Amino acid sequence: MALRKILIGFSLLFSLLTFNYLYQPIERIKLASKSFDQPIVMEIDNLKFRDLNRNKLLDEYEDFRNATSLRVDDLLKKMTLAEKVGQMMHPAVSINPDMALRAFHFAMGRKTLDESNILERHITHFNFYGNPSPKGLAKRLNYLQRVASKGRLGIPLSISSDPLHEVKGGGIAAFSINGFSKWPSQLGFAATRDSKLIEKYGEIAAKEYRAVGIHTALHPMADLATDPRWARNFGTFGSNADLASEFTYAYMKGFQGKELSSESVMTMVKHFPGGGPQENGLDAHLPSGKNQIYPGNNFDYHVLPFLKAINNGLRAIMPYYGIPMGQTSEDVAMGFNRNILTELLRDELAFEGVVCSDWGIISGRPWGVESLSESQRYEKAILAGVDQFGGENDVKKVINLVQTGKISESLIDRSVIRILKNKFDLGLFEKPFVDESLIDRSLDKTEYKRAGLNAQKRSVVLLKNSDLDEAVLPISSSSHIYIDGLNAEVGSQFGEIVSDPKNADFIIMNIASVFNGNQDPGSNKLIDELLSTVIPDVNLNLNPDTIAKVIEYSKVATLIVVVDLNRPAILSSIDNFVDGLVGTFGVSDEVIFKMIFGDFNPTGKLPFEIPKSMNEVLLQKEDLPDDTDLPTYSFGFGLSY
Repeated sequence: MALRKILIGFSLLFSLLTFNYLYQPIERIKLASKSFDQPIVMEIDNLKFRDLNRNKLLDEYEDFRNATSLRVDDLLKKMTLAEKVGQMMHPAVSINPDMALRAFHFAMGRKTLDESNILERHITHFNFYGNPSPKGLAKRLNYLQRVASKGRLGIPLSISSDPLHEVKGGGIAAFSINGFSKWPSQLGFAATRDSKLIEKYGEIAAKEYRAVGIHTALHPMADLATDPRWARNFGTFGSNADLASEFTYAYMKGFQGKELSSESVMTMVKHFPGGGPQENGLDAHLPSGKNQIYPGNNFDYHVLPFLKAINNGLRAIMPYYGIPMGQTSEDVAMGFNRNILTELLRDELAFEGVVCSDWGIISGRPWGVESLSESQRYEKAILAGVDQFGGENDVKKVINLVQTGKISESLIDRSVIRILKNKFDLGLFEKPFVDESLIDRSLDKTEYKRAGLNAQKRSVVLLKNSDLDEAVLPISSSSHIYIDGLNAEVGSQFGEIVSDPKNADFIIMNIASVFNGNQDPGSNKLIDELLSTVIPDVNLNLNPDTIAKVIEYSKVATLIVVVDLNRPAILSSIDNFVDGLVGTFGVSDEVIFKMIFGDFNPTGKLPFEIPKSMNEVLLQKEDLPDDTDLPTYSFGFGLSY
């Protein structure tokens, strides 16, 4: 076993060094030409139109005065089969990624971007990953739009992204980019219980996204945190379906506005029909977590959060990786499941938008259809109801399916019509570029910062505040404080820092998200073993060393513990030793200190329950919300001063 770990380590290092070289999509590519034949701007009736195909005529698809349906129909008629299939791929573009992100991409099998993806494969949808400055991001995306304008029909790119506004980021699917306003995690939004605040966030985030050239939000998650072990709980609105429905709609409304427009960011709500009920709480990125189960017969509960969005303008949706065991005619993952995507989503729920698969279901995570070839997987997914393939770029296989009669071109057309409709309504054919000179004025405005800071404050949950039945919080600025796990420089702005806990009036200790080990990959494939290193196991107990430290601190001073509830943690082991207990969901250290010192009154409410033991977690049902026995803190709990 030790030898295998060493080999895995060497393999990872070699792969990353290789990946580091290859994953520089533009710098290491010699372009055939540095010049770009940009579309001519024609002036007709005192209006300016872009001659996208450079034929010196105003085609119907180039005329923004036409209805979207007419423009889509005209463009579709002009497209070759290869150009149509290109619209169905949605791979990644990485810009200034750090080593950890490169490792994750490698483990996920994600394809890199090069110019051939745009000009030869005719791909015009890319999701952004990386850590550039906003101005650097805008510059690179403008460059890629210029590459796309060289295409025969001048179809602009649509750029998507996972959340970029979180203070700390959520690891595999939520990030923090300096320069954007800072907000709590999705769980934090749920803790505020304020749909208007969530809608306001969407409005601000959409402005910042559009300012740098991002058009689609690969969020929010409408999944429910019904199993406390699931690693993706951090990205949900908690365990309650009614609240998640209200918040998902508010989130979408904020990003998109009343209708999709050139000011909007389109939301791709995920992961239909709800990815929360993972068997044993395991994550479906790995083979060990590919099954979703419903021991409480509660399938419909997980669909509820999607309904209001579907009925009120949702334009794109993403099904999950998991297999809904025993719920459909065959046990295959959502992206290959016709019962889920066509019979339920299309026919019963009347969804008319784009179905985009989760990333890599063809080349990486084909749960339930592992025995099929990649061509057969494409075929099965398209017939099931998938319009677009996240993380994939192999257009040849889909083209061949049409040419050999396995898939009709009319089926391809139906998907492309949905895809192009969104692209037109987002105004990209008229304005694909952003003004780089306006970036600094468009992002992180004082009003945006203030709104984000307010949301962080509203998300903090006070769980305990007593020492022999006497409140200990807030504390005074004259207090001597010892800090463990938070920024002491920030803390020094609030109280007097001491270097020895024995000299403190208060000890303030921060406990990061529970991560006791890695989820078992469920296979001996190197790619799965690499990916498992970023996914936590299902043990929600605090680390024994952390518990011991809490007990020792409790003996020498009044103890305030702050815990980042990225997912529920078992707090019963420390509850009797702490005088103040605070739950957070991705907030800044400044906000934590402001709360402790009474700059604001905490009002947040738990978005899920806090179980008292792992034994209780093991007894609960994966698909039922908040069903452990005698939780330490119940759903909705939260104190104020």
